[in-house]
Amino acid sequence: MKSYQYTHPILNKRFCVSIRFFILILATFFPSPSLANQFQEGLDAIHETNYEVALKKLLPLAATGHSAAQYNLGVMSEWGNGVPKDYAEALKWYKLSAEGSHKDAQNNLGAMYSKGEGVEQSFVEAFKWFVISSENGSEAGRKNIDILEKRMTSEQITKARTLARKWVKRHPRK
Repeated sequence: MKSYQYTHPILNKRFCVSIRFFILILATFFPSPSLANQFQEGLDAIHETNYEVALKKLLPLAATGHSAAQYNLGVMSEWGNGVPKDYAEALKWYKLSAEGSHKDAQNNLGAMYSKGEGVEQSFVEAFKWFVISSENGSEAGRKNIDILEKRMTSEQITKARTLARKWVKRHPRK
């Protein structure tokens, strides 16, 4: 008669590795409720014009790559809400947020390039960001394309669209 040894699944090494991998996937792709709460508290603070609290809540999130937190820090810097008005700082936060596919940050980057705020004015770069933003679902980006293309040559538009395509190819949506 053959005997079988029963191994409890918890003690099975392969099972433990699978559980660890599953937990890693959950932690990576599903942010913890505390991060969502921290972001919401930061937004609430902005709406209450309590910018000190907003900074306290949003800066740590932005440092971890939270694109919406980065976007809101960009807005605060662009308009001088709770921080000194600083276009270079706004541009930094918008660029980081745009890398995370934040359509409003992409649109605001385009606006800064079109006006030359914090950067040398460039309609080509502005148009590129408006195209990216529009393709990401921004109605404002679409409207800004219509406005800006009237001030550009067909060569500039072609160049900007090529740059936008290349950027999108290198930065798939997250």
